[in-house]
Amino acid sequence: LPFLFLAAVELVLRLFGWGGYPAWIREAGKLPSGATLCMVEPAAAKPYFFANPTRPGYAEQTNFLMPKPADTLRIFLVGESAAKGYPQPRNLAMSSFLQAMLSDAWPGKNIEVINLGTTAVASFPLVYQVRDALRFSPDLFIFYTGNNEFFGAYGTASINAAGSLPPWALRAMRAARGLALVQVLDSWLYRGADENQSLMEEMIGQTVIAAGSPLREAAARNLAANLGTMLDEVKAAGVASMVCTTASNESGLAPLGEDDTAGLDEKQQRELRRLLGEAADAAEADRFPQAVDLLRQAGQIAPRHARVRFLLGQVLVRGGQMDLARSAFLAARDLDTMPWRPISLTEQAIRNTALTKGATLCDVAEIFRKESPDGATGWELLDDHVHLSLSGQALAARAMVGAMVNLSGPLQLGSDELGLVQDDEAYAEALGTNRYDDYRVNHTLRVLFGVPFMKKTNAGAFDVFSGLCREEEEGMSPE
Repeated sequence: LPFLFLAAVELVLRLFGWGGYPAWIREAGKLPSGATLCMVEPAAAKPYFFANPTRPGYAEQTNFLMPKPADTLRIFLVGESAAKGYPQPRNLAMSSFLQAMLSDAWPGKNIEVINLGTTAVASFPLVYQVRDALRFSPDLFIFYTGNNEFFGAYGTASINAAGSLPPWALRAMRAARGLALVQVLDSWLYRGADENQSLMEEMIGQTVIAAGSPLREAAARNLAANLGTMLDEVKAAGVASMVCTTASNESGLAPLGEDDTAGLDEKQQRELRRLLGEAADAAEADRFPQAVDLLRQAGQIAPRHARVRFLLGQVLVRGGQMDLARSAFLAARDLDTMPWRPISLTEQAIRNTALTKGATLCDVAEIFRKESPDGATGWELLDDHVHLSLSGQALAARAMVGAMVNLSGPLQLGSDELGLVQDDEAYAEALGTNRYDDYRVNHTLRVLFGVPFMKKTNAGAFDVFSGLCREEEEGMSPE
């Protein structure tokens, strides 16, 4: 009788719209031509944000037609906010650059790049997004995912967390949260939102994830499993796929989390502070070999101290030792106790999964490093920790176009077709770059770097974007 009662309540709640999951792509209706207008549904991600339902992540509401028009090449770009193009406007996202470049390379085809990038999700929800997208005549899936495996929805350390649960438990968790009874209970338990917090702050479930935490292995394992599932299903449907590693700000952004000094006694703490102070003085006086030696001593005392590695990277750059600087910056990124950036484990999981599943690999992370003056990716191509600058959006799209030479059949680009692709500045101009969008981006970044833990660790970035905003404000009328 109790189960029958609960079943009856479930049915009644479903009549009132509770329960289940919205489709990631919905059919909006018929057009006079007889074609069906299909739309990417921003609200589809909301059920995955059960702990903060008033501020969920979302995708842009892009539209397209079914059946697919003749001579149309339809590409779905799958990923998180970095794939979406944040903080750039949608017309200047990597998907827009990619569509423009391929339109030039294949002037006889109608190119559609449909951006499914969804804010603040880990890879698990994207499995269901891809299943929906497979119903709409795709020719190619491009995966640019892996940034949110810790703090995204269903990430290992998120407020909407799964911890170190294996993939089968994630599926069970999703099924349970699809029940109308559970969704009503969630809406009561998680009422309201802290308007003084950004979505970035709200998503944090566990603030310190040490280098040896099992959550790191779990993040890489889940990413590999989820990406592998998507690639298997895409392949089974006879659709081509491309997998991208994701770029992050390695040489410009200081570690975001707390310094890991676990196990150090008071004497070691004092020695560490002394070495850091003397290293700063030596670097200021351009005594780079001495600064490097002092920082390496500090690293021996505190082997999991991310900021020591980051400072070492900066000194090595100033001393012209770019290869060593690259290693130091990547070590700093991996030791950061608040891993908002992908780590080596997750980056390698992407490469390994692409290889084992037979997908074309576009190694954006390495391409960005090679294009960066410090040996590791910095502010030239990134606006913050993982979101690409305007130049970065164009370079990511160009990398994807370049990787299409490794596809087979009609999707393969030849050298003659690649020669038709213009330079990045031409595309940015054609896509509508302007001072007002520049101001909007800088304002967004001023707000982002005003988040307390961001401002504490990267105060210089806050000052830079605040200064850029003030310059624009002084040069514009109020209107």
